[in-house]
Amino acid sequence: MGPHVRPLPQVRGREQQLAQLTANLGTVASTRRSKVLVVEAAPGAGKTRLLAEAVSLAGRNGFAVVEERFHHPSASATIEAARAWLRDDAEDIRAVVALDDLHLADSAALTALCDLVVALGGRPVLWLLAFSPDGDAAACGPVKSCLGRLRGRIPVEPVRELGPLAGDALAQLVADHAGAVPAPALLALAESVNGTPRAVIELVRGLVEDGDIGVADGTSRLRPGPPGGVPAAPGGGVPAPVPKRFAALIQKDLRSLSAPTMKALRLAAVLGSPFAPEDLSAMLGVAPVGLLAAVDEAVCRGLLVCGEHDIAFRSEPVRRVLLDSVPPPVCVLLRRQAARILLARPDGIERAALQLVHVARTGNVEALRVIAEGAGRLLAADPSTAAWLAVRGRELAVPGRPERVRLARTAVEAYTRAGELDRAVALSEETIEETARLPAPSPSALAGDLAALRASMAAALLLRGETRTARRAAHEALAGPAGGSPPPEAVITHLAASYLTGDSTADERARRILDAPDRHPSAVRVGALTFRACGEWREGRVGDSVGTLRGAVALDREGGSAQFLDPRWFLAFALTRTDEYEEAASVIRCAARAAASEPGTLAAAVPGLLLAPLHLAQGRPDEAEAAVRGGTGADGPYPPMLAPQAWLVLASVALRRGATDRAEDHLRTLEKDFPQDAASPWWAARRLLNARVAEARAGAGAAARTLAEIGADAGALRELVLEDPAAAAWCVRCALAAERPDLVAAVVDTTEYLRARNQRVPSVLASAAHARALAESDPDALVLAARLHRNPWARAAVAEDRAGLLLDRGDHEAAVAELDRAMAGYGALGGERDAARVRARLRRLGVRRRHWTHAKRPDSGWESLTKTERKVAELVAGGLTNQQAAHHLFISPHTVGFHLRQIYRKLGIRSRMALTRFTA
Repeated sequence: MGPHVRPLPQVRGREQQLAQLTANLGTVASTRRSKVLVVEAAPGAGKTRLLAEAVSLAGRNGFAVVEERFHHPSASATIEAARAWLRDDAEDIRAVVALDDLHLADSAALTALCDLVVALGGRPVLWLLAFSPDGDAAACGPVKSCLGRLRGRIPVEPVRELGPLAGDALAQLVADHAGAVPAPALLALAESVNGTPRAVIELVRGLVEDGDIGVADGTSRLRPGPPGGVPAAPGGGVPAPVPKRFAALIQKDLRSLSAPTMKALRLAAVLGSPFAPEDLSAMLGVAPVGLLAAVDEAVCRGLLVCGEHDIAFRSEPVRRVLLDSVPPPVCVLLRRQAARILLARPDGIERAALQLVHVARTGNVEALRVIAEGAGRLLAADPSTAAWLAVRGRELAVPGRPERVRLARTAVEAYTRAGELDRAVALSEETIEETARLPAPSPSALAGDLAALRASMAAALLLRGETRTARRAAHEALAGPAGGSPPPEAVITHLAASYLTGDSTADERARRILDAPDRHPSAVRVGALTFRACGEWREGRVGDSVGTLRGAVALDREGGSAQFLDPRWFLAFALTRTDEYEEAASVIRCAARAAASEPGTLAAAVPGLLLAPLHLAQGRPDEAEAAVRGGTGADGPYPPMLAPQAWLVLASVALRRGATDRAEDHLRTLEKDFPQDAASPWWAARRLLNARVAEARAGAGAAARTLAEIGADAGALRELVLEDPAAAAWCVRCALAAERPDLVAAVVDTTEYLRARNQRVPSVLASAAHARALAESDPDALVLAARLHRNPWARAAVAEDRAGLLLDRGDHEAAVAELDRAMAGYGALGGERDAARVRARLRRLGVRRRHWTHAKRPDSGWESLTKTERKVAELVAGGLTNQQAAHHLFISPHTVGFHLRQIYRKLGIRSRMALTRFTA
């Protein structure tokens, strides 16, 4: 290849065809006989590019190659050139003959080709014959006749169809020519012209030439177009504007449609997507039968897709081109006509609202009524569209009018459901400030509507994790006009925020609500039960708390109204902490089924956040980590109020794997982005993890100092040992090692306090038995604790603790058996650091257990390192000395030095500084 020849881009989306070609190369090589592969593809589908890749593949596999393209005047010469080359070549040489554009050859040339293929049938030749139908069946007749004559004499096999690209293949093709991974809007344009790869390539190259594509942060995006035209309305029925080049390509393609089909498509573009066929029929003024031809043509061309009850555009960018083709004054008239038709239907108010919002005049009371009702009906099923509709309706309402505040509240509720919490809060504040500037008596006349708006804002603030601000907003909502019922959202938010900020009056307010059930709607009673349960948990009444939460879930199911704070969330967390895994999984499945109807909303992220601690408790760290990633915004919004749980799970997983630096990073993120105080439900878990990190870094003494700070508050210590059934015993273990009998006594007293109040909660009984047996050095009592524990991690810890006590008694054999059990338990749960600690104890007893598996690795580079070598590399690159790394991994400094020498050799480096640079 010369210096100025650019390499061909990688073939995208043709893996099956290339696999077929590779297999046939093997067949020809092994049988030493000829075979014909036929590539039939539309112009632009990539047949020529596929042949080029096949030729390259053949060359790499030791085949000689003849590559020619047919042209009308020289078709016979092409055949003769191939014949001459093959005649001169040795008979045993494997060859590939690639002949493109056979449809351009005349009958004589094709006959000569058939004769040549048959004559060479006994030689190892793979014939790749390609042609394009090009819409002219007559032109392809001679080609197909030629192939027909070959069948039966030579094996002939069609190559798999070269269809349009999709998914990752299409995205990769766009990236090849745009310079980076495409953003969704750019990918949507490519999908819209994806009849062939050539069309996609020409579009993307043209957009790059026109300056319509820019690359930022590793993503290729469409640049904003010039102002003017119909603005986009995300969720509101108007697709985003498209570049001129794209519009020109689509318009050229649309010109080949019949006039009736084009008219129907333009009207359908105004109606929106999806649209009801009866609405299009009414707009056209024709009977339903009159739609058949137009819809059939549009579906066949890939412009429309039919559902069970409606029809949709396959591509929103194409719909935008059609919508832009309707003159604006005519579009206004058509939207008004559509609204009148839709309002006459019982189920048409949402679609009518989406038409009127584009054409209604400011202050039109009837139009605003329709828009408000439409937004309200869309709230649950499509919150993003509801938010857009309500915001646009608010802009059409006159300041000072109740409908303006009510539409703002609908938009805030919709934004909250969709997870756009910042927008919800900002719109609330803007509307409240706007109303405050109005002259009297407007603000007082709007007091009830403003109270409801403040309640919705408080809910958004709470979900955003701003509990104190949410409490103030809810308090202001509750202090609204006298004489009416307080907004349920305000009551529930005030209760929740009060509990989360440590307000001791929350329990009393919940009790008053539950003592007068007839005076409160079911949603408020569900909230009162939920936060009474939280108070019971904080007091150490675990069984009562779980029972109250079950009651809240049952009442919520009876009430049938969606809760913005679902009691199932809290029940799932409580059941996980008490080792009721099956019931917890069932509750989470129910929450997931409810969330499945709201994809892309706040509720859809919650099941992942609930599953993560359950997976961790059951000893499935990989699944726990994956659940966290799925629940914290990777594929949509998530509630920051629950986000601390995600970071706690990630820190716990990292600590179990021995990645202390990573665990500390997660805890720092938690402290920075989600600051907690002692009243937070996540505070105890964070402090427990801080103590565990301190123990991993500096030993039991450092952990005991952290635990002693918590132990000064009986309530805080109570919550800490309830975090995890193994937590109390771990605290006792650290306190014993640090020679802190006061801390041992505090932990044991706390577990006894909990045991006395939770006689029917096995996890609490197991935790208390484990802690006391360890404190009293009673290996027999640990047997009882092992039977009580359902938590697999706690069972492994019991085995390790019992081994230590048995060694003190001199029972070496029984101790080794317990250590083996502990090591197997930790290993099965992903507890690499703990398993290493137990293995080190076994080594000191003269027992060596193999813990590695043979894996095929390269000779050099990062992938060549063993699992232990990687851990040593990460620790040393993080600044630890050999002694510190040895302490962390429970091996000797000499062993760390040995591993370092292997690491340096495999990575081709000579110093710690080079290792730090390598791992950065």
